[in-house]
Parts: sequence; C-alpha cells; structure tokens
Amino acid sequence: MIAARFNPLDIECLVKTAVELWEDIDPSDLSEHQQDTLNRARELWLAEHAEQEPPHPEVVTFISPRPAGQAWVLRRWDRHENEMTLHVDEDSALADLARYVRGVWDNLVGKEGIPDQPPTDDCAAVQLYYGAERNSRPDEGYNLYAEDIARRGRTRIVPLDYRFPDEDACEQANRGATFHPQTDDNDLPCGEVDGVLVFAYLDHDAGAVRVSVHLDSAEDRLVRPDGTVPLRVEVEDVVVLDDSAEGTPKRNLLTKLLYAADDLQEQAIREAALAAGVLWRCPTCQWDNPGEATCCEGPGLCRVPKPKRTS
Repeated sequence: MIAARFNPLDIECLVKTAVELWEDIDPSDLSEHQQDTLNRARELWLAEHAEQEPPHPEVVTFISPRPAGQAWVLRRWDRHENEMTLHVDEDSALADLARYVRGVWDNLVGKEGIPDQPPTDDCAAVQLYYGAERNSRPDEGYNLYAEDIARRGRTRIVPLDYRFPDEDACEQANRGATFHPQTDDNDLPCGEVDGVLVFAYLDHDAGAVRVSVHLDSAEDRLVRPDGTVPLRVEVEDVVVLDDSAEGTPKRNLLTKLLYAADDLQEQAIREAALAAGVLWRCPTCQWDNPGEATCCEGPGLCRVPKPKRTS
C-alpha cells in the first residue's frame, strides 16, 4: 500500500495538504468516496484547530463557483441626462429603452411616416425613434452592448440545516472586522467582516457616494444552501434592500415566474403580485417594485417613496 511508504507525520501532512487543495476545486471532479473521505478529514482538521472533539457528521451540500456571466450595458443620453443601466439580457435592455421612448413619443408625432401611437414591438419603437443608424434624433442617442462578468470563487461546503451564526459568533466576527485603506490608484477603501467586503467611496464621475458589497468571498457559514448570503441594507434607518430569510423567497420566486412567462402570462402574474402586495407600482415612473422596497428601485433616478396603502 502507498501509506506503507510514509511515516505517520508525512501521512498527516499529506491529508492536511489535500484538504487545503480541496477548497479550490470542483467536487464534481471527485468520486463519492473521495468526497466523503476528504469531508471527514476536513472535520477532523477543523476540530483539531478548535481543540475539541470531532463533530458529529452533518449533511452538507457543495456549491461550485458561479461561472462567468454576461450583462448588457445600456447607455442613453440626451441634452438633460446621461445614464447607464445594467440588464440581464438584450431583450430586457430594449424593453427598458422602449419604455422611455414611448414616454416621449410626442417628440415624433406629426413627422412624416410616424404613427400617432408607438409600436407595441420594442425593437420597432426604438428604431423609429432613434433611426436605423441611431442618429436621427439631435442630441440624443444610445449604446447597447454586452460585457462579460468574470468571477473568481471556490467550492463552498454548506450545511443543509443552515443557521445564521449565533450571537457570540457574530460578536467575535464583528470584533475581528478590518479596514483596508486605499493604497494606490487601482484600489478602493473597504471594510471586511467574515469575508464580506464593503466598499464605500466618493465617485467623482457619478457625483455620489457609492457603496458596493461583495459577497463571493464571504465565509462558508454565512452562505445559505441556495448559494446566497442574507443581506439587509439600511440608509438613514430606512431599509432599502432586505434579502434576509423572510425577504428572499417571495422575490426569488416572483423573478423566476416572470422570466419563464410569455407576455400574457407575465401580465397576469404582475397583476396578481400587485394585488397581493408582493409588488407595488411607482406612481411616477410606473416601475414595478418588490413589496419590501421602501422607495422606487427603477433603473432611473426616480426613487419615489412607496405610497401608503389606502383601505
């Protein structure tokens, strides 16, 4: 046997090295026996460092790193504004642009070959407004292109009976939080707690204070079995995003239903969601917002407060 060629200290070293390397590979490349053996070795290794007895075996799931994705970037400008938004696909970007075009259709009414009402087809509406070469409107235009989103990650080992860290663990993590100041032109200042990175900085180009939260490096104990990290964001005591255990299911389920629906189905789903309070429609820009949003989350700068429900 191979083990016979090594002394016990060498074997222990090899096991620890294998566990460390396992953190950075896809478990689907390993056999079930290899995964089970390495999982038991990992538990023993963690127990040794914690100076406690090996824990009872737990049922876990393996979450592989997310593959590189793609986002569609829409930049639209006129004499009064220059805005840029991100979209999951080209169709949703065109739908957003067509929504704007239909709102300013009066700019074209009366011109030769232009109907009084905009076409229902998004592409046709956009092309009529901007022209086939996107240059028929003075001081107006748009760019639409795809950008690849590169991701770096590692395989996560997450218990199926997920529980957010207890009070003592949270207190310890908070006390161990660190701040990374800006060191050169390529870095930005950020705070780090349990692997979660929070960048807060002044953006001259945007003319705003920007806050960016990165969750890919979060510690495994923060990751739910679906691969997400519960996140709640407040600004001046106002909750602007709630992806906690209570806020996640409705938003994720509704998103999946809308993505899978055709036009007629989508309309029915939205109407039902609005009636149930899962969505609310902004009275100013007509954007459909999740029920837990306290102000409009539309792609523009609307941010109208959520209207109070009348009985």
